[in-house]
Amino acid sequence: MTRKILLVSNDKGFKNFINIATLTLTKLNHQITITDDKKDGHIDWMIVDMDSDAEENFEFILNWRKSELNKKIKIVSVLTVIADEMRGRLFKSGCDSIMTKKEFMMVANNILIF
Repeated sequence: MTRKILLVSNDKGFKNFINIATLTLTKLNHQITITDDKKDGHIDWMIVDMDSDAEENFEFILNWRKSELNKKIKIVSVLTVIADEMRGRLFKSGCDSIMTKKEFMMVANNILIF
């Protein structure tokens, strides 16, 4: 079964890192597809980069969570630095996990296969 992950990010370096990690895992027989199509309703979970377009991404998460079908999809938010105010706002918007990009990159392979 192929896992489809929505990646919402404008950070080219971060996107490249995710794509390389995905290719590496695919070579190890893990089937993972990365998409950036926010209208794709057939995803398993998503990664949202809050470093750019934060307000737009908050609105996207809030609107995504309005659908009963989307409430079960896990959302991981990543930021360069996480302020306490931002952490609370992200959890209230519907994020399941919040990590710095550095933390995420250290455990990306483990996260992407589950």
